[in-house]
Amino acid sequence: MQKVRKQVDGLPPGQLITYADLGLGPDQFAAVAAALSRLYKQGVLQRFSRGTYFRPKETRFGNLRPSQANVVETLTTKQGRPAGYASGASVYNQLGYTTQVPGEIVIATPRPRRRLPERVRFVLGQTPKRPGDVPLLQLLDVLRDIKRISDTTPDQVVERLRLQLAKLDESARQRLTWLARKAAPRARALLGALLELQGDRHNAERLHKTLNQVTSYQLGISHLALPNRELWRIR
Repeated sequence: MQKVRKQVDGLPPGQLITYADLGLGPDQFAAVAAALSRLYKQGVLQRFSRGTYFRPKETRFGNLRPSQANVVETLTTKQGRPAGYASGASVYNQLGYTTQVPGEIVIATPRPRRRLPERVRFVLGQTPKRPGDVPLLQLLDVLRDIKRISDTTPDQVVERLRLQLAKLDESARQRLTWLARKAAPRARALLGALLELQGDRHNAERLHKTLNQVTSYQLGISHLALPNRELWRIR
């Protein structure tokens, strides 16, 4: 209890705390869990979700909860390795696709949790294998959700996507194409069309081969925004 209390007092207010964060061995997890639970009952800690606590920061307006960045970092990391990434409206806002300020945090992960913390939603997604995978996976989510992004139109999203894809070097485009193999077919079709417009015929052809040639994709994109949309059966 003394060891746990000392470590907790040394952490900044608002930082999420799990059993593994306290640097004690797995054989001590039961004792750590009991100590954290006792600190919670004493009011030293507040519970964020099952097995996760934080030391509240006191202000004149009350206790502040953990920041979104802290929540995302905790929920997308497991034993020091990436276990998911931030997605949804908050990311689309940061990338400039929408002005909507979301009220929830969306985490993409292969294994969504059953017990959800407050204001957190899990969706199925890939595990980032490299540091640079997260922004590429987030781009694939934009492609997938193009019709569901608020305060914009599919044509406007396509225009911004073209600008962002133009900034990627060859290795990043190849990696994006490789990651897209597990993306929704509509995301693969739209990515292939955009890469083709930018002259990347090699990666566009790789994506074209993964698609069902009789399936069409109703994305609400105009011919003006995507001149080659018919070749990719995009409407």
